[in-house]
Amino acid sequence: MRLCDICGSEEAIYTNYVTGASLCANCLMNSIRRRAWSVMKRELLPGDKVMVAHSGGKDSSLALLLTKEFSDEVRELDLKVISVTLDEGTLYRRSSIELARKLAERLRVRHLTIQMRDILGFSLEDLRLAIPKGWKRNACTYCGVLRRQILNAVAREIGATVLVTGHNLDDLIQTSIMNLVRGDANALVKTMRHERKYEEGLVPRVRPLKYVYEREIASLVVALGIPAHLGKCPLAQGMRIGIRREIDFIEDSNPGSKLRAFLFLENLSSKMKVDVSLRRCSLCGEPTTSDICKACQLRGEAFRFMGIEDKNIRLDSLKSLKDSAFQS
Repeated sequence: MRLCDICGSEEAIYTNYVTGASLCANCLMNSIRRRAWSVMKRELLPGDKVMVAHSGGKDSSLALLLTKEFSDEVRELDLKVISVTLDEGTLYRRSSIELARKLAERLRVRHLTIQMRDILGFSLEDLRLAIPKGWKRNACTYCGVLRRQILNAVAREIGATVLVTGHNLDDLIQTSIMNLVRGDANALVKTMRHERKYEEGLVPRVRPLKYVYEREIASLVVALGIPAHLGKCPLAQGMRIGIRREIDFIEDSNPGSKLRAFLFLENLSSKMKVDVSLRRCSLCGEPTTSDICKACQLRGEAFRFMGIEDKNIRLDSLKSLKDSAFQS
């Protein structure tokens, strides 16, 4: 049994391959907490109503736990926290919703489950079955874009002032490399931007785990027994899979590469001058950088596949939560 190199008294459960130090669960938690809280201290403001996008997976579950801890510890900020799970209607999500509820109950945080079908008129499973064989896009592409729009709309409609997500270092460096490969400077800057910028209709994001490796999170969640789904979505496909594989190879050969690359791109993005201003989509009215948002384009395709009339997103079911979502 190897003891923790920090406290010297507990069994180590994780080795930091950059420093070579082995950490026990408590010391690993302290390390992750310091990094996550440094982000929250910089980006959360007094009186914030914080909606945590809580899928029930390991990353969002740890993000919720750390956000609630921060709220309880820094009481002068008077933060209000709510957990929201978007149910896309897949078997994969069904298995994690109960874990999300369980953690929220343990933390005494209100938990809401929003059905994708109620907002869009179809579930991801409906769409997956309707996509023509050989079509240029897969269900994963539609899910990512539509989820982002729905979560933003939910946060805005229930009165949240900030949206916390569980994106970790691995997620963000993968997305950044994908943006570089596509030559999309605007998307790169939006991914890396960490200053809190107010744009009409878009709820500011906070990513407390952005400096934390995915394997750190997985090790901690297992060691502490945090209720969370550990598997990856079986529908995941596309460029991200290959990018992840290559970046992991580089990291294994050169420990710390992901963090160094992320910090470099974060610094570079802060100096880049690109147009990331938003306008309103001419079809749905949601924030976008173009005349018609990507979500509307994909939603239009989805409706054609299913042979039903195109409709805008349905937010009426959320209006009753406007004044009650953040009440104790």
